[in-house]
Amino acid sequence: MKHLKFILAALVSITMFAACNEPDNEPVEPQGPTEPAKLAINENYVQVKAAGGDYYFTYTLENPDGNELKVEAQDEWIHSFDLSDQGEVSFVVEPNTTGSQRISKITLKYGKLKDSISITQSGEAVDVEIAIDFEFEINGPFVRMYTYPSPEGIRYYAWYYSVKGMETALAQSPGVSVEMYLEKVIEVDISEAIYYGAYAGYSAEQAVAEITIVGPAYQDFELNGNTEFYAFACAVNNQGALISDVVYTTFTTGKVEQSDNQLTLSNVKVNTDRVSYDITASNMDQYATIVLPAAEVENLTDDEFIAKFNKIDGYVSYLNFGSCTKEYLLHEEDSDYYIYYFGYEYGMATTEIKREKIHTGKYDPNTKAEFELSLDKVTHYRVKASVDVDPESALYYIDVCGVDETAEELQENVREAAQWYVDNGYYNNIAMCYRIVGSKGSQQHEFVGLYPETQYRVYAFGIDEKTGEFNTEVIFSEVFTTPAIEVSESYITINTDKYFDGYEVIEKYPNDFSDADGWAVLPLEVEIHGDVVDYYYDVYIGDVTDTTYPTDDEIILDLVQYGKKNEPITYSYCYFHEQLTLIYFSKDSNDNNSVVTRVSLYLDPDECADMSQFPYNPSASATKAERKFAK
Repeated sequence: MKHLKFILAALVSITMFAACNEPDNEPVEPQGPTEPAKLAINENYVQVKAAGGDYYFTYTLENPDGNELKVEAQDEWIHSFDLSDQGEVSFVVEPNTTGSQRISKITLKYGKLKDSISITQSGEAVDVEIAIDFEFEINGPFVRMYTYPSPEGIRYYAWYYSVKGMETALAQSPGVSVEMYLEKVIEVDISEAIYYGAYAGYSAEQAVAEITIVGPAYQDFELNGNTEFYAFACAVNNQGALISDVVYTTFTTGKVEQSDNQLTLSNVKVNTDRVSYDITASNMDQYATIVLPAAEVENLTDDEFIAKFNKIDGYVSYLNFGSCTKEYLLHEEDSDYYIYYFGYEYGMATTEIKREKIHTGKYDPNTKAEFELSLDKVTHYRVKASVDVDPESALYYIDVCGVDETAEELQENVREAAQWYVDNGYYNNIAMCYRIVGSKGSQQHEFVGLYPETQYRVYAFGIDEKTGEFNTEVIFSEVFTTPAIEVSESYITINTDKYFDGYEVIEKYPNDFSDADGWAVLPLEVEIHGDVVDYYYDVYIGDVTDTTYPTDDEIILDLVQYGKKNEPITYSYCYFHEQLTLIYFSKDSNDNNSVVTRVSLYLDPDECADMSQFPYNPSASATKAERKFAK
């Protein structure tokens, strides 16, 4: 046993000796260069259903070198990434409520390496559940309505509707609920926005985007005071289709401040079927004036009268600013009426409600007009003429005609036109038609649509208001010739040297420019030179500087129909890095147009002016320059 231990120890010693004496310069096999990391996504795309949900893709990462694996989505509707499972990326896709297919991408990054995958989501109609938290800041008739949607990224339409108006509507529509009626209100509002947007060059998606909201927001309203309203909202897709139930709540506006406007009634002229009068106002606060049968209002309190006034269809046509002259047709001769005049704002009286009783005259079949005609002003487009008539109660027709038209032809033309209106249901009889289109009393008349360098006359003749028979000869003014069209020496200028970054504008004025993010804010300040009566301007998408198309005449027509009129300053939200054109012109008191000015615009975000130069005007309007020339 001792011999065995000795032999084993000897063997160990020999081995150790051999290891210690191995040459130090024994060649070592060299190590090769380290393989670089490689990253690749294994799929080309992920097809997602319209309803969204949980999805994933796989990837391969070779030779990792210690960098962090990161992932990002091109759009917010892809989110909630999970990298916990090696070789797999899971994520969540929101429901597609746009109504059309949408495509995005996800990018996987590892150090300087990256790879992307396309995400395609179908566009089937998907109904969603939407919750809206409403909050209100109310100052009299002024309401700021905050909306906080869930899910936050949903597109929705939010507005208001009178509770009393809803009660009236539902009383006339048995079986219709508040939700059903509000759905119809939204559908009509969106349809109208798409319809009228098309005239301004908007696509349906652009029109819907203009009147809908994404995410938390607020809207400012000026409503009737001391009135209850519904606030409501509904999710919609990009084409304006409703994709959720309507949610709503109620709020009540406050009282309206009183006005110190002093209103004075004068120069009241009462005829058999009409009354004219002057209202003098001491300031420019809004007021209303209307004439109503005494039997309808004789015993009403002020509150009852205002409630009645608020229900009149088209009551806004009775609202005024500053002194004015009014004429109203009345239905009954030899009857009592009241002229009302009172300060009015947001559905409430802001001054004492004043009224004056009048009595219409009685028809005299022997009344026939005697005329004197005189010309006051003639331009290439219009004529202003005064008529003195006796007696004031006589009904007459007055118009402008060419020099070659005879009295018989003119009366026959008037008779045929009146008969056409009666035959097509506009008036019950021809006498009623003449009462509407005819005049009474001495006054100035204006006629437009004349041609330059053309001869005309003003003519008038009397009409029996009961029978519709012509009861005088035709009386003519002197012949006049309209002047030639001239280029007006008066004009406007709009400086476009300075524009501002929308984000900086929001930062400084968050309440007035909350929607300016991502836009160039271009202040358009108008400076008037000379005898300017009206002016028009707008910013168009694209290069519209070629006067061969559209021509100046085409531009003038487009601006008069769709452009901004007589706005001293507008903040135009414009695209960066896109060709735009500002176009403007003005008219003088002789109806002559100025030169049409076209200014090419290209706004560079690196050239924005400092906010210290921003011309802040809280009363100015702000519009987006998304309008193309309307062909």
